[in-house]
Amino acid sequence: MSQAESPTCPSCGTPFLGSYCHSCGEKRIELQDKRLEFFVEELISSIFVADGKFFRTIKLLLTQPGALTKSFVDGVRKKYLSPLQLFFFANLIYFLFPLISTFNTSLDIQMYNLPYSDWVRPVVENYLEQHPEEATSFRTSYEATSNSNGKLLLILLVLLHGLFLKLLFLRDRRFYLIDFFAGSAYFYGFYILVFLVAFPGLIGLVDWIGDLQFNGFLNELTLSILFLVGIFTYQYFLIKKAYSTGIADAIWRSVLLTAFIIPSFTIYRFLLFWVTFWVVT
Repeated sequence: MSQAESPTCPSCGTPFLGSYCHSCGEKRIELQDKRLEFFVEELISSIFVADGKFFRTIKLLLTQPGALTKSFVDGVRKKYLSPLQLFFFANLIYFLFPLISTFNTSLDIQMYNLPYSDWVRPVVENYLEQHPEEATSFRTSYEATSNSNGKLLLILLVLLHGLFLKLLFLRDRRFYLIDFFAGSAYFYGFYILVFLVAFPGLIGLVDWIGDLQFNGFLNELTLSILFLVGIFTYQYFLIKKAYSTGIADAIWRSVLLTAFIIPSFTIYRFLLFWVTFWVVT
């Protein structure tokens, strides 16, 4: 018996009371729904509906920091991409266009330039002493695996950021942990799209078109300062709007949250090392 002939939903078995199942939302398929014209109409409709939601989300993300998070907190979920949808979209774009390798950490940096390097360096050295035949292949495998893992593990930054944001509002009973994870996911979506993709892409384009040289100005120090100022500014407006705080409360929370970026990146890199090391070995 086809679904069109069946009085019950094929997904959950609930009797149909109309065109849609009132229990699970499954659509009752009629004969006209199996025509090619209907399939094409659904395809076109889905594309334009998705695009409308996508562009509304990106517009608010860039022009009204905190508006998406406030909408999420207030229960407005259908008009915009969800926090995780936006974050994973940004992650995909960063994966396709890795203009700045902020989240990838080479083996040398892991072993010599981070606060925990004295701890992880003996681990690598002991492994290579026990497997001298892998001295060359290990580094190559590690770098390739770390590059892939670095993008896959970005969700850890969202979790760390959200937990710290919750800590800053610990006495505020108006919000739940999921509300802070939402703000964190939207923030990192903005951070990846703007600071790691759009900004370096624009600089590269201007440099290429005008034959200008930004290398002398955009060194590691100036980039770090620009990024920190941008992070503080965006988080200030996000916190103020999304969580309905005053100016002073938004400022001190933004200062602490911006300062937390550095240790959160360190924790992320530490976990990245161990995940990569376990995968490679």
